[in-house]
Amino acid sequence: MIKLVVVGKMNHKYLNQGVEYYKKQVPQKLEIIEIKDGKNEQAVNDEGMAILKHIGQNDYVISLAINGKTYSSESFSKHLENMMMHQHHDIIFVIGGSYGLSKEVYDRTNERLSFSKMTFPHQLMRLIFVEQLYRAFMIMKHHPYHK
Repeated sequence: MIKLVVVGKMNHKYLNQGVEYYKKQVPQKLEIIEIKDGKNEQAVNDEGMAILKHIGQNDYVISLAINGKTYSSESFSKHLENMMMHQHHDIIFVIGGSYGLSKEVYDRTNERLSFSKMTFPHQLMRLIFVEQLYRAFMIMKHHPYHK
């Protein structure tokens, strides 16, 4: 199973509709878990503890981070396919809140993924991520969506 653990709730109907649209299109079960976001930098540790509760000992964890590895859509698709073939537990992607992720979450992370050196609103990043996940599966199937 693929899980997306995100800090914060969706406040914009149009973004939520986009996320739900692509989530339904993803051919593999995708669970989205929302963590309550804190109001200041001290809340990062509380958010981190809440995130870690959703991660099993053998899960493969990928945190979205500006300093992470970048992929093309094609190479991300190949990487995801490879992880799914060799991973016997869940693949968990984590999107932090406004103040980032705690040290404990980064310590538990198997890899960091960056979509860009730019900063995106967390709610918009959720939509971008789910669309790219859908795109990765379409690339695996040689579906023309990607073109």
